[in-house]
Amino acid sequence: MLQTKVAEAPILRHFDRSREAHITLFANEWALSATLLQEHESTLHPVLFRGRVLKDAEMNYHPAEKEVFALLLMLKAYFTTLAGKRIKLYTRFSTLEWLTKSKALFGRAVQFAVMLSPWHLVIEKVPEKDVKFVKLLLSTVTSFVDLEDSLAPVAPPSRGSATVRMDPALLYARLPIGYNGVVLSFDGSAKTENHGGYGSCSWILWRLPEWTIVTAASAFLESTTVNIAEYTGMNQGVKATIDNSIDDLIIVGDSRLAIQQSLGVIACRKETLQTQLNHHTELTANLRSVRYLHVVRDYNAAADSLATEALESKTSR
Repeated sequence: MLQTKVAEAPILRHFDRSREAHITLFANEWALSATLLQEHESTLHPVLFRGRVLKDAEMNYHPAEKEVFALLLMLKAYFTTLAGKRIKLYTRFSTLEWLTKSKALFGRAVQFAVMLSPWHLVIEKVPEKDVKFVKLLLSTVTSFVDLEDSLAPVAPPSRGSATVRMDPALLYARLPIGYNGVVLSFDGSAKTENHGGYGSCSWILWRLPEWTIVTAASAFLESTTVNIAEYTGMNQGVKATIDNSIDDLIIVGDSRLAIQQSLGVIACRKETLQTQLNHHTELTANLRSVRYLHVVRDYNAAADSLATEALESKTSR
């Protein structure tokens, strides 16, 4: 009986222009998706799905911004279907409502507001459990990590790519729950040449699982760039690791360039950065093991705060 019910149950309904359109949105760290639903027999049934993997630059965006991308993807793909209709929107964030009502927008928010202005959206904030249809779709989108890994043997090397292909899973690793050891977080910042060309960097050694600070320091750099400042912070942190007789290290930072070049995922072409990278390789050779973890800036706040303080005060600590 149950098998018959499951087999006969409609998975997708045909779109009915006489019924109200509902859209649910969801995004995680690597993909986004949207689901168009309509009410049948007092139940919302999925009608259309749309989803894609995020571009590299989009991964650092806030989840609310990713949901805006998911909405725009749905509206663009099914423009003729949805044009002129009232759309009820379900989102985990209040950002979309703010976009449609605020008169003091800036940055990407202005672009989002302009693109959404032709649409009649009724926005309702809902808990995550109420976007189960769209989460189901997201689970079927192939992770870019697995995709890159499966295509690596046949993919031709791109311009500027590393000579040795690294396992992308190493780059997007996660800190194990209950990890017992030392973690290095680092950061760097710099002013442009028009504003002085100076910068700063910072490094913090944490001992887990207690998250106690082994050492924390920052340095003012009279002449630098952002990338060199990031490398300097990372290398100074490795030096501090060696000075404290630590053999195993996990390096955490929001500099995708420094971490990817250290892993060999992308090639290092600039001579100034090659010097920093070679120095980093020499330093890490003194360690028994080293791993890398890229995080978004929000999760690197402590190191970011130290670097910002050094930049503003123009002093090292």
